[in-house]
Amino acid sequence: MANRENKSLMKRIVYALLAASLLGSCQNELYNDPAKEHQSEQGIYIHGQEQTQIFLLSGASQDASGPRVSLVKPATSTVTVNFSVGSQAQLDAYNAKNGTSYKLLPSTMYELPASVTIPAGQTSASIPVKLKAVTFSGGEVFALPIQLQGSNPHAIGGQSEAIIVVDQATETKALSINTGNEIAVYFAEDILVPQWTMEVMVKRSNINGALAGTKFVGGSDDKSEIYPVVGKDGSFFRTGGTDLSLSKDIMPLEDNKWYMFSFVYDGANVSVYCNGRQVLSQPVRDGDYKLGGFWLSTTRGLMRELRFYKVARTPAQIAANVWKMADPKDTNLVAYYPMNGKKYDPATGAITDDETQIWDWSSNGRHFLNLQGATFVDNAGKPFRFPVTE
Repeated sequence: MANRENKSLMKRIVYALLAASLLGSCQNELYNDPAKEHQSEQGIYIHGQEQTQIFLLSGASQDASGPRVSLVKPATSTVTVNFSVGSQAQLDAYNAKNGTSYKLLPSTMYELPASVTIPAGQTSASIPVKLKAVTFSGGEVFALPIQLQGSNPHAIGGQSEAIIVVDQATETKALSINTGNEIAVYFAEDILVPQWTMEVMVKRSNINGALAGTKFVGGSDDKSEIYPVVGKDGSFFRTGGTDLSLSKDIMPLEDNKWYMFSFVYDGANVSVYCNGRQVLSQPVRDGDYKLGGFWLSTTRGLMRELRFYKVARTPAQIAANVWKMADPKDTNLVAYYPMNGKKYDPATGAITDDETQIWDWSSNGRHFLNLQGATFVDNAGKPFRFPVTE
């Protein structure tokens, strides 16, 4: 009897080990890198991220490098990799997946070869693209989908498509704050916002100090205050009657660098972003904020882009618009100050040089009427260019 039970136990152990082996094999197949499946044969795939982003000024032309195509193993002889421009359907699927709204780059604005060659002994090459007088309007962003073609070498499934994103670079002056006097604007009426997003960009020889915030209004309390202070040794944010602290490890800052700080209130929680990266999210309060105006820090340095929305912008929107100007026609803007020494006419879209005020580019006309000694400056005789390359 005991011998029969021992044999039965041994069978169960063998079956369990066999099942575990089969399960592990199945799991390995599910999670294999597609390139590894082609170790015995040559294959081609798009290397790295599926999106390549190129910035250039409106109307400019540029020879650029698109995504890299890679072989599974070094070529024994020259390999020609064929590809084509993808379809609108491919771009629509990408937009739907990523929450973007890219427009297909018009064929008149680019030249793309039909193939690239990878020399013997090499494993990759970049897809070259010639951009020609790319003209942007209304904050649009273009994209060019790429699709690998042909069967020699075999295009690996799931890694045969890419997107080249063509976005507008910005050249601008910035506001130099060199005064100890408050720079403020007061609204003609109190403004209630159930949600909000405030973004401000600065560069300082000494990063430590307040950024910008809201003015108190009659009948409001500190629950409507927005008061951020940043520093190399840690940062501080008072809002909704709550004090939030960010250590230097969470948001490390340096002198003489541009930073875009974004603060978002979704009706209960506040999130903080630095250059598009979320560094804090915490509940603070619920209910509307009451706005009576804005102030700019008197901490000396450069400031560009103060924008305030009456909605909670999404993480994707924050990240995608770090270095870009806002769309002044966005109806969610409470106020928008590019701080570039230019005036914008919402009725006509005309932009004119005018350094007498800090102009609100939204349709609400909430301008800073007094510069208090601040001036608009360039970058040692040339505009500041964004995205920053420093």
